[in-house]
Amino acid sequence: MDNKVYYGEYSLKHWIDLILKKNITLPEYQRSYVWSENALQRFIKALEEKQFIPPVTIAHYKVKNENTETNLILDGQQRLTSLLLAAIGYYPDKSKFEDAENITKSENDNEEDNEVADDTNNELLEGNKPIKWTFNQLLEFGNNIESIRSKIKDIDKYHSLNESFLKNDDFLEETFLGFSYIVPTTEDKDDVQRLFSKTFREINYFGESLTAQESRRSLYFMNDKYKDFLDGKIEHMNVLGSLNILENRQPKKIDFIRYLSILSQYKVTQSSSNALKYYSSLDSRETFYVDYVSFILGIDQESYKDKFNGFSMTETFPNECWKKRFKTLYEATSAVKINLRNNNSKDNFESWIDADYYLFGLIYYILFENSEVKLENSLFNELKVVIDKKRKDSNSSYSKSPNKLKFIRERLSESIAIYSKYTKSNI
Repeated sequence: MDNKVYYGEYSLKHWIDLILKKNITLPEYQRSYVWSENALQRFIKALEEKQFIPPVTIAHYKVKNENTETNLILDGQQRLTSLLLAAIGYYPDKSKFEDAENITKSENDNEEDNEVADDTNNELLEGNKPIKWTFNQLLEFGNNIESIRSKIKDIDKYHSLNESFLKNDDFLEETFLGFSYIVPTTEDKDDVQRLFSKTFREINYFGESLTAQESRRSLYFMNDKYKDFLDGKIEHMNVLGSLNILENRQPKKIDFIRYLSILSQYKVTQSSSNALKYYSSLDSRETFYVDYVSFILGIDQESYKDKFNGFSMTETFPNECWKKRFKTLYEATSAVKINLRNNNSKDNFESWIDADYYLFGLIYYILFENSEVKLENSLFNELKVVIDKKRKDSNSSYSKSPNKLKFIRERLSESIAIYSKYTKSNI
């Protein structure tokens, strides 16, 4: 079956008119709006800065012997909905709408710290929560911006946006968003359905998603100043040497940014109690790590934008002295690996319990405090004792949920306390 595909772009004003006049519609499966208010703001800012934004995919739907002819939004619901919301100046309060269907929870959910009071209103999880709401509910209030705005401004299910992102008609008319327009050459319903199914699958499934680390690296891979710092590299060597951690019995590279971000917070507060504050959920922590990268690069963070306040690269690492300290850290982690091999006949950390006790204090004193760490047998023996105790404590949930926030904080403070007895300042 031959199909025609057209490419082009429309002004933002034209896109809004298409939605309001129902010239483009959502197919039935498109039931949820997901983007947070921060994501909406970044989208509008990207439009203002003329950044690249992926085009919207529209498909013409017409079936023989049916009075059905419309243009379906196959891909781009979040962009178009955010555009309409920004033009109206209101955003749906996600706490006031029913959650979208969720088949199953992540198996990581059992590692959340629900008892942590400061995390009970986690704006990250709330902000990105899919709800049973689409722009169709806005169209019930009218077919123009003024009518919709006047009717929802007094409804408690919507709140006004902090500022007007779409400033004026000139911006709407002079700013463009691209599209791909698919027109089937058949009106046979089964053939059209197959075409749309294949197209949707290609958009959503054929592309391999980047890993979390790859996504983060896309933010800084061209930044010569901080690329090696964030990669944990010195002279093309991994600062953690060849240390890995076992996950599902397979050795995996240790996420160095995890340690950098947590220890940067600790450097400011000198307390573990605020480490990863508001990020008790495992699913939310990638946002924490991305925000750390953003903070270092001087770009906008996702949420809780004061969490790294007080930390300064230039004060902590004057004249890029982190490079020299990275070399020292590389030598230290090599010694740690030798100790692991000699005592356990293993080259990898068996869990985050081992990794955190060995690495939090080591990285903190060498990298952040410029201290000399005496890697003596007594240090390694002390670490081994506390690690074994955590593993053998039958009343502890450490083994099942080592990444609970309270456990990470405990390991952070205890590791630093242990290493403090084996350090000497180089300043």
